[in-house]
Amino acid sequence: MVERARLRQLLAFAALVVLLLIVMIMIFGGPANWAQFFVDRQVRPGLFIFLMLLLPLAGFPISAFLLAVGIKFGPYEGFAITSVIIGVHLVVTFFLTHSLLRPYIVKIMAQTRYELPRIHAHRQLVFAVIFMVIPALPYTVKNFSLALLNVPWRIYLPIAWGANLLLAIPFIGLGHSAIANPRLAWLFLALLGIGYLLASKLWQKYGKGPAGGQD
Repeated sequence: MVERARLRQLLAFAALVVLLLIVMIMIFGGPANWAQFFVDRQVRPGLFIFLMLLLPLAGFPISAFLLAVGIKFGPYEGFAITSVIIGVHLVVTFFLTHSLLRPYIVKIMAQTRYELPRIHAHRQLVFAVIFMVIPALPYTVKNFSLALLNVPWRIYLPIAWGANLLLAIPFIGLGHSAIANPRLAWLFLALLGIGYLLASKLWQKYGKGPAGGQD
């Protein structure tokens, strides 16, 4: 009964956040429009940080916040704020996944012939690195997907944190350079493109092998 009550509370909260997210996206559009909204409307720093903490957990594109944080706070302070917020996202994601979502999903899948993929213990580190840097999946999807697998906390947190911060740097720099030095924007765009190309190559080379098996 307690588990069901917790699940209902989680689903109600998730539904409320998703509804708010959908309404906001329909009103204001994509990440670039949102970044412009955060800056042009002069959203207060406290409210901005609160929204950056909450909305990406529900699937809102974090790139909008990364562009805006570079403009509003500059590259260094913006990176520091992003580091803390991404760390909070990962802690919340791992906790929610392992306390509520994963047991519920495993219970449902136990009634079918399917099960969650299992990563060999000796491949967990390499798999986590490659999975987190691939450009194909959104920020929230990658965080929750990796947490659903049998990747331990000691690997999940540092790898997901480091990979997300690495991918955030070009966006933060792009946002700042668009105001401070527009010519630098091309450099950050080039870095972003090169990073995605390298990540795709790594995934093609190392990420497609069999991952299943027992620890």
